[in-house]
Amino acid sequence: SLFLSLHPGQWYTRSQLIDILRETSSIIEGEHIAYHNTLTWSLLGLGELKTTKGISRSKSMFRITESGKQLIDIYGTHPGLFYDLIHFLLYSAYLHSCSLRYSRFWLYQAFCDTLWEEAPKIIETQIITNRLQLEFRGRFPNYDASFNDRSVKGIFPWLRVLSPPFLSKKGGKSWAERRSSCTAQLFHLATNFVYRAVEQLEYGTSLAINQPQIEAICKACLLDPERFWHMASLTQMTISGFEVRQGQWEKAIVLDHAPNWINLPDFSAEPEESDFEEGNEA
Repeated sequence: SLFLSLHPGQWYTRSQLIDILRETSSIIEGEHIAYHNTLTWSLLGLGELKTTKGISRSKSMFRITESGKQLIDIYGTHPGLFYDLIHFLLYSAYLHSCSLRYSRFWLYQAFCDTLWEEAPKIIETQIITNRLQLEFRGRFPNYDASFNDRSVKGIFPWLRVLSPPFLSKKGGKSWAERRSSCTAQLFHLATNFVYRAVEQLEYGTSLAINQPQIEAICKACLLDPERFWHMASLTQMTISGFEVRQGQWEKAIVLDHAPNWINLPDFSAEPEESDFEEGNEA
């Protein structure tokens, strides 16, 4: 990954990023990849972009932020957690912000939700792309769905690298299957998202767990709902401030505070619809 090859805090020009791509992979023409990746990372708060004006033309530069450095450090000790965290950022960015600025992440979240609902199944890329294009036009009627099947296929590697994977190869086809487990940290973040953004609860309040809550958390984790309470128990043992309570009629989860083991970006604070990049591939 280009991201993992960069030194936090150091500014890189586009040409330097392309050179790193060529050194670390078989990619020859890396300009589009370098542009797409650095824009994505900056939107996720893992990097930042700046433009410097030269004599003849402007120069675009990129560097890893402190949040990005934290993820790189996590990769060194726990690669499975690194990929779970990247998945959560990609999945939740649009849901947190509901801003057209993050419409490219709507595609990731909608693709994951669609496959989760229908798994286990063989993925027919063109069929699901057509469905998502229709859904995009319904949600964003004033904008064209500028993604295609190539954009959708670009999501596949992130779902294959998860442990256990959500996507795998089966008879030469891509196969989607709900995961039997995930990291306790991902389960914590997904629960916190439902707790705060969906149910809008204050910390210390009981979140009654019924089918809608189980489904929302499992979608974010790409988890089999049959494994929900196993993961809740594991998370309670692993994460401070995460508690499962047994009521008279139902179980509940209580979060004492926001996740304090990682610094996540506040997507809700970003600019709104005027920043939509029309025509860019999602």
